[in-house]
Amino acid sequence: MKHSVLVSLLVIIITLVGCQSDTETIPKAKMFSIKVNTPKDLQADKLFVVKGTLVNNSNSSWEVEHGADMFTYDVYDMKGEPVLQDVKEQFVNAIGYMVTLEPNDSYSNDGEGHVFPKNNELKLQAGSYKIVSKAKFRIKHDFKYYDLEIQSAPFKIKVS
Repeated sequence: MKHSVLVSLLVIIITLVGCQSDTETIPKAKMFSIKVNTPKDLQADKLFVVKGTLVNNSNSSWEVEHGADMFTYDVYDMKGEPVLQDVKEQFVNAIGYMVTLEPNDSYSNDGEGHVFPKNNELKLQAGSYKIVSKAKFRIKHDFKYYDLEIQSAPFKIKVS
């Protein structure tokens, strides 16, 4: 009797430990997040740079591939209406990047001169706004590709 109880407990422990593996097998959007940063003193009608950073919240390393326009930024007024930038055309060189993103590591890329005008340069009138950053990237894992798109929580800013 004692022997069967011990064997049963051992099987349960091994099963629980196996289920708590510290590596995920398939990359999912929920494993990543975006942090948004801007300068503290934003002046009306002057360009400022927004920085989106992709964060790996998982316990796995991932091979991330992306284009020069990985990060985009949508601006909304406080009523939730889109605020468009004065950009008639945008040119993006079809260039690709690859980086290994370790667990709890972060990564940012502003297009490195391959996006004109830059996605991360904004100009706004005085007022309060929300910025949402979006990231498109691909994870290569076990000889398969996973296309992911994520977005940040709205980031509030005040332009004076």
